[in-house]
Amino acid sequence: MSRFLLGIVLNTGFIIVEIIYGFMANSVALIADAVHNASDVLGLVLVWASYYIADRRAPHKFTYGYKNATIFAAFLNCIILLFAIANLLWTSLHRLSDPEPVASIIVIFVASIGVFINGITALLFMKDRQSDINIHALFLNMALDTILSVSVVAGGVLIWWKGWNLIDPILGIIIALTIIYSFWGVFKESINLIFQAVPSSIDLQELIAAIEGMDHIASYHDLHVWALSTTETALSVHVVTSSQDYNPLLIHDLAQMFREKFNIHHTTIQMEVAVIAADCSSDC
Repeated sequence: MSRFLLGIVLNTGFIIVEIIYGFMANSVALIADAVHNASDVLGLVLVWASYYIADRRAPHKFTYGYKNATIFAAFLNCIILLFAIANLLWTSLHRLSDPEPVASIIVIFVASIGVFINGITALLFMKDRQSDINIHALFLNMALDTILSVSVVAGGVLIWWKGWNLIDPILGIIIALTIIYSFWGVFKESINLIFQAVPSSIDLQELIAAIEGMDHIASYHDLHVWALSTTETALSVHVVTSSQDYNPLLIHDLAQMFREKFNIHHTTIQMEVAVIAADCSSDC
């Protein structure tokens, strides 16, 4: 968890610098980037807190514990970011109709610091980004921040070189639209997980084919796959065998297959004999 603390400290310090010098430079792009970085810090805090809550012992009535706190953290992170983007767009569009002089040298200097800070923070979250949408969102956000800081530096250079003050609000709009585009997938996935859809990391058709391809399984029903957290998936299924193929060890084989092939460690498997499976499929 030290990477969360380091990321929070680095970015909080940079936000203070960006806000102070953003107003000094009269740069909407720099202030917009500070607002975005503030949402990053809040996201870091939310995700860090969600992991802490998920690891805590829950009362007995919460049989899965607090694992889904990480899912709600991903959703809240996206909502906060959308509000920050709305504010950024409003400010940029207002400035677009009435461009103001910008202190380009300050913009170039501060945005260059941002390239360094955001680049380091992105590297902190490069690991595990493929297995957790929270880590993926943080990595994507910080990597995008690095690119956007480079664009702000380039905008500052153009303002200094050509005096094109209109570049500043245009950059603000581009930053906002880029953030929306990059985060929309994470936002949709967080909503899907809240409503217990199959996680995007699981290919449902491949999983069904794997069940049907197991020896001694005649059919299956009541298959459910859902997320316990942003890193853990659960599955329940009823499998049907003929009376001569009925073997309780088949449950062990199925559970092992789910673990090794789909990284599903929380499984509930009910085995049925074909002659009674029809009744269970409607009543169980």
